[in-house]
Amino acid sequence: MVGNGDEYFALKVHGDSMSPVLIENDIVIIKKQNDFENGDIIVAIINGNEATIKKGKKSDSSILLQPLNSAYEPLIFTYDEMKTIPVEIIGIVKQLKRDF
Repeated sequence: MVGNGDEYFALKVHGDSMSPVLIENDIVIIKKQNDFENGDIIVAIINGNEATIKKGKKSDSSILLQPLNSAYEPLIFTYDEMKTIPVEIIGIVKQLKRDF
């Protein structure tokens, strides 16, 4: 799935904002890319150092990062805010590894 690994990396899930699909300590395989299709589960870096995994949705003026857990509010950033905060899309989730 990951070929030589140059285009992929792994992250360990912390928190429950993507529960029940992704839970604490899951390992997700991410394909490196800076764009996404609506509905993809994406990884974004906020403020240069805070990674978040959310379901992505684009509009003409902003992106919405939607948690799957209804206890959390979506994050909405205009394209201008994405440059100034900054918010950077770094990849999309392609695979999940979970130990039982």
